[in-house]
Amino acid sequence: MKKALQLGSRFSFSPNALGYCGLQSAGKKLKECIEKDECKDVEKELKNFITLHPYLQVLEKIIGKPRFSYETTEAYWLGNDLLKRAKPKDYLLLLKYFGKQGVPDFFIKELEVKKPKFFIPNHLFQVLHVGVGKASSAVPFNIKSINNCMIRWGKVEKITGQKAIVKLNSLKKTKNKYSLIKLKETIGFKKWLTKDLKIGNVVAAHWGLVVKVLTKKEEGNLKFWTQQVCKLDF
Repeated sequence: MKKALQLGSRFSFSPNALGYCGLQSAGKKLKECIEKDECKDVEKELKNFITLHPYLQVLEKIIGKPRFSYETTEAYWLGNDLLKRAKPKDYLLLLKYFGKQGVPDFFIKELEVKKPKFFIPNHLFQVLHVGVGKASSAVPFNIKSINNCMIRWGKVEKITGQKAIVKLNSLKKTKNKYSLIKLKETIGFKKWLTKDLKIGNVVAAHWGLVVKVLTKKEEGNLKFWTQQVCKLDF
């Protein structure tokens, strides 16, 4: 459980720090979970993330694992084979949980109308189909917000101080389709979050922050499921 909460904390920290998701009390607890292995209150905090928690609830039902298990957390943030179990009907279950979480009724009705042919309950589906910022009105829905919010990945090319130059897999939109492009960007990192960051590491970035050094398997899963979501019509 601790490993799962630490993974979830990594990806939840940056949007929370920006004031987009969760309560103000979450930041300190997410940091302590990652840095000090003190994860006592993290599950409680993540339940206040307006869209994250409903997805974890849906995944719990689909794959039969607790919502804060490593499998469900990994499926949502990075993708894994368990996402293949999702069916289009499970999208309506997501909307049910959205309602219980406090997502506005008018927006849920809009989402009912745009029911997808395929449902992939992971973070990029949330970013593109539901729309980054739309459930909470935190940010405008545009390509800049999309690329900031999606879990991008790439190789570290240079490190200067607390900044890293990374060639990130990002998105561009043509008509109603998204496709991958590579953008070289300078983004921040924190030593307590990504210890011993090195040039050549393949990392995941979220909201302008390096949040994890990826294993080969994690990189492969992230690439595969990003491509799968991009095949959908938006």
